[in-house]
Amino acid sequence: MNNHLVYDDRNLQTAWYRGGWLWLWALVLWVSPIVGCGGSSYAPVSGVVRLDSQPLADAKLIFEPIGDADGNTGGSPSYGRTDAQGRYSLKSPVANQAGAALGKHRVRILTTTAPVYTDAQIAHAREFLRKQEGNPDAKLTEEQIRNYLSDTVVVQSNETLPAKYNAATELTFEVPAGGTEGADFDLEAK
Repeated sequence: MNNHLVYDDRNLQTAWYRGGWLWLWALVLWVSPIVGCGGSSYAPVSGVVRLDSQPLADAKLIFEPIGDADGNTGGSPSYGRTDAQGRYSLKSPVANQAGAALGKHRVRILTTTAPVYTDAQIAHAREFLRKQEGNPDAKLTEEQIRNYLSDTVVVQSNETLPAKYNAATELTFEVPAGGTEGADFDLEAK
């Protein structure tokens, strides 16, 4: 019989396994945040957006990492929304990180709002979806109706900013290793 292994019939695990591995995992969990795993590839990013020298409220920002020559990027896109003073900070929900990936980004700034559908369009969508379900009394959610309308009704874009800031953006920004509070954008309406 091996003196290092003492069997416990209740759960068929060894005393060494329960004690030794438990301490090893505790050490790993304690040391990991201190040492890190190569460092974070995200850094905090915030700034101010102005349009014609005035703060731009309720604008949406998208920071898209620009890949290398092979198309490899250092992270996922990050998003932000400006407040009444034009201030924003970024978050990457895909990576579950505050800030943005380090490196160069293509930046898009949008002011579009959700489409507004008429009562007639909503009533038509409700009727169509109920017929599709085969039940004239079917309970439909607002989300189902909006999804149908977004797939079938062409809505004119109500973007107020020039395309050079969004669809055909010319904006870029380099996220430094320490992050920045100065990712400011001064836009012109023309």
